[in-house]
Amino acid sequence: MAECLDELGLAAQVAERLGDFPSPTVLVDGVDVMTGAVGASSTQACRLDLPTRSRVLAALGRHGSSGSEPVVSVESDWYPPALSVGVVRDRIGELSPAARTLHRTILRSFAATGRAPDRDALAVATGGGNVADLLGELHVHDVIRLDDAGRVRAAYPFSGVPTAHAVAIEGGPSVYAMCAIDALGMAEMLGRDIVITSTDPLSGADVRVTVDGGRLAWQPETAVVFVGGNSPADPDCCDPVTRPAAADRCCGVMNFFTDADSAQAWIGQHPAVSGVVLSQRQAWRMGVDIFAHVLHD
Repeated sequence: MAECLDELGLAAQVAERLGDFPSPTVLVDGVDVMTGAVGASSTQACRLDLPTRSRVLAALGRHGSSGSEPVVSVESDWYPPALSVGVVRDRIGELSPAARTLHRTILRSFAATGRAPDRDALAVATGGGNVADLLGELHVHDVIRLDDAGRVRAAYPFSGVPTAHAVAIEGGPSVYAMCAIDALGMAEMLGRDIVITSTDPLSGADVRVTVDGGRLAWQPETAVVFVGGNSPADPDCCDPVTRPAAADRCCGVMNFFTDADSAQAWIGQHPAVSGVVLSQRQAWRMGVDIFAHVLHD
C-alpha cells in the first residue's frame, strides 16, 4: 500500500483496522478495491480474491484525479505480525536436546497435576544430567521462569502461582495461565477441552471462555483480549532481539475484557502500556499459533 501511494505521489494515511472482516480487505474511500462493494462485510474468512497491486493503483488513481487525498483503510481479522508469534517456537528450537526433554516434562507435569515436577522427577527426566544447568538454560531462553530459589514459577502457558486466569482442564486439574493468550492456547496444546475463568481488570466482571471440541463460547459475547506490554515505545512483548522476559513485561497486562470499550478505557488509565485489542477470533488464533505444537516440536 505504501509503495502504491508513493508511486502516485499521494500522501494519504492508511488506517488499519482489526476485526471480523474478510482478511485482508483494502478500501479506498470506503470502496473495496477488488469487488467495488461499499464497505467491508462482517464475514470471518480469508479472502480468495486477495487485493492486487494493479487494483490498488487503479483505485487510488481514480481518486487522485479528484485533487483530494483518498481515505484508505486496510481491514483484517489477523493479529498484527509485530506480535512475533513464532518467537516461542524459535526459542524452543535453540534448546539443547536435554533441556527440551526437561521442558516437556515440566509442561506435562503442569497438565497432569497443576504444578511443576519436584526435583526427583526432574532428575529422572534428565537421565543423570545437571538439573540446575538445564533449568538455567530454559530460563535464559525464556521458555520457563525460575524464582529466586531456583524453583519453576512459570512454564508458558502455565503459571506456578495464582493469576487472573484459571483454566479447568477436562479430565485433569485446574491450572493457572500466565496470560489470556496462554489460556486460550492450552486446549490445542493439550488436545483437551478447557474452561477459562478470568476477570476484566477494569470492571472486575467475570469473563468465561469454554472450548469444547474446538468450538468456543464466550461470556459475555462481547469479550475481547488486549495484547501488549509495559513499554510505550515497543508494543512487541516477544521481541527476539531484546529478549525480554514475557512473564515480567507482558503477562500482567494481556487480559480478557468484557468488551472493547472496557479495554480501551483500561488502556487510557495505563499510559505505560502499549498494544492492541484483539477480537475473539484473533486472540484464539494467536493462542493456537503459539502453543499448538509446543509439546510436539
